[in-house]
Amino acid sequence: MPLQILSILILLLFVIPIQVGAVTPSQVLVLYNADWSGDEPLTAPGQDSLEIATHYVEMHTDPNSGEKPYMLGLHCNHGIKVLDEARHLNAHHLAEESADNQAGVVFKRTRLFGPALRDDQLRDSRLVEFILPGERTNWHMDSLQLTLVPEKGKDLVLVKDGSIVAQGKIVLGTTDAWTVRLDGKSFAPGLLTLKASCTDTHGKIHSWQADYVDIDTVELSQSGRDGKRDDRNFLEDVAQPVIAFLEDPQHARPDGTLLKDHILFMVVCYGLPRTAVAPYGIARGITNKINNFGSIIDFGQRLQLLYYDLDTVSGGKIQSYHFAGKEPFSSYFLRSPQAWPLLGTANLFAHPQLYTANPSFDNGPQPLAFNANNRKQHPERFLYFVSRIDAPEPLQAKALIDRAVYASAYAGPAMGMLPEQGYVQGKKRTGYLSRSKAGLDLWERGYRHLYYGGQSKNLLEYGRLAPEDGFLNAEISYLPGGIAATVISHNGWKKGEMVQDLNNGVTATAGAAKVYRGAPHIHNKSWWDDAVFYPALLRGNTLGEAWLMNQMNLGWITTFVGDPLMQLPVTPAVPPKSLHVDVDNDVSFKVIKGEHGAKEVWLQVDLHSTAAHPQIAQLMAVSQGGAKVVSSTFAARPTLYLGDKSACGEEWTLTLMDPFGRKHTQRIVTDCD
Repeated sequence: MPLQILSILILLLFVIPIQVGAVTPSQVLVLYNADWSGDEPLTAPGQDSLEIATHYVEMHTDPNSGEKPYMLGLHCNHGIKVLDEARHLNAHHLAEESADNQAGVVFKRTRLFGPALRDDQLRDSRLVEFILPGERTNWHMDSLQLTLVPEKGKDLVLVKDGSIVAQGKIVLGTTDAWTVRLDGKSFAPGLLTLKASCTDTHGKIHSWQADYVDIDTVELSQSGRDGKRDDRNFLEDVAQPVIAFLEDPQHARPDGTLLKDHILFMVVCYGLPRTAVAPYGIARGITNKINNFGSIIDFGQRLQLLYYDLDTVSGGKIQSYHFAGKEPFSSYFLRSPQAWPLLGTANLFAHPQLYTANPSFDNGPQPLAFNANNRKQHPERFLYFVSRIDAPEPLQAKALIDRAVYASAYAGPAMGMLPEQGYVQGKKRTGYLSRSKAGLDLWERGYRHLYYGGQSKNLLEYGRLAPEDGFLNAEISYLPGGIAATVISHNGWKKGEMVQDLNNGVTATAGAAKVYRGAPHIHNKSWWDDAVFYPALLRGNTLGEAWLMNQMNLGWITTFVGDPLMQLPVTPAVPPKSLHVDVDNDVSFKVIKGEHGAKEVWLQVDLHSTAAHPQIAQLMAVSQGGAKVVSSTFAARPTLYLGDKSACGEEWTLTLMDPFGRKHTQRIVTDCD
């Protein structure tokens, strides 16, 4: 066999396999914060948001064709450069100046007398309900009075001495509590005030009243009463520049296709806001508690709807919604239909059997494949999928990329399996795995690093490395491609389970982009359905496709963290060659100022990971004096804190361990000069 052909065949053994029908790198748009100035001392020189975006592009550039993701830096477009820039993009939340359109409706008239009506508390006069507090035995029922006061005309007594005296659309409830329901609009158009009074058994007179509006005097609003869009800063700082980039003919594909139609995924990098105001500033929610509604949603889910025709899909009919309350007059408030997250067929690419008893990819209705052609057939429901490459620290965010690329090449049942270890199911190691259909399926396929907590809030943990599994970690860690998430309302960016999962080295997770305080309350179907999610990955779908199949809500608070291009390879490539470290070129020391001003000594090892040959490892360092420090998470540039300046000049033994258990040991001397 000619030497040249033999060389090519050997090279092909190590080429990362490309999944059939997979989303290609050029179908990803990577967004970063061009205004970001943060440059953490352990990252490369230069601002960190750009560094992470650049690294994403480099690690997803096809080594043969050169095909790669597109990249766009976003600037704040408000204020004068240097002098008074608003820098809206540098905060966790992209703030807005106006916030008066939370209901998405406005009262068209000016009230002649009394205080102005709040547009988010407009009671529907067609749905008047009065419920006398407590049991009837607490009241002298023969003292109950209910009067309708129209804006014009005479007062109308509806209930007198506990009995209905008016003729019309009015009924008594049949519950233990005394209840009356009526269509106030049928008695009088326009503004109404309902007044009620009753004497309790102690002789105290109680009085209540509530104002109601005629639905004909209310209209849908895109801006609220002040005429200013409540999402203006998002539109001007994010939406408009992204749309301009996607529709610029100079960026079109060789066949003339605009990037608008070519791009499928967007990646939001560390440094950009994590939340933004929902379209038109309309608060949304899924419970009957008004304080569970909020206009703050995930930044990525806001981007996802860039071309989505919300007005057509949601409809243009004002709706009345019953909010829970303690007042006797029930709160049937008027709302825009966009006050509820988009559900069901709003996401055409969701699996139709999502969250059913036995979802299947073989039987029953199947999800529409997420590709440019299918999306083009439904322009009113035009979607991207957007996830974040983000973490509390930029090094953690960067490592998400390296782990995803490595997993896409080599992840399979053999990864993480050491010959001397026995991987068995047990409560400590695998939890209640027998309760997880997806977990049992993976176990039958040979995957052994799995854990299921057993509670409704728990999702299956994939790639979970227990301390007893033979690797360097003394606490829970995760193999490349590791996935974990907890569906609970407090799981957000501050100190939720999502942050802990990122600290432990997952490759993908999810949580609430913001917890409470202006954001909607999550529900138990806000993340994903394991029984759909993992089969999708095992079929060769990308992480982004699998997440989109599971996205029950659009315009919601869930944030997805991970590389949308990550795949579990159908046929894993041959694992890379063993680790090797050149002390002079690959090992570096950094002395930085710590949190309280003390000098800290850090060690970094560069494994020279590339798109063609990804490489990652855990790292342990043991000093001559016996001190041991471990970087438990897999990284292409594992980093360790060695201690204060007394660590300088000390001899250490380094141990690197890759996900297949191969080790490299090296002695070094700490050089702080």
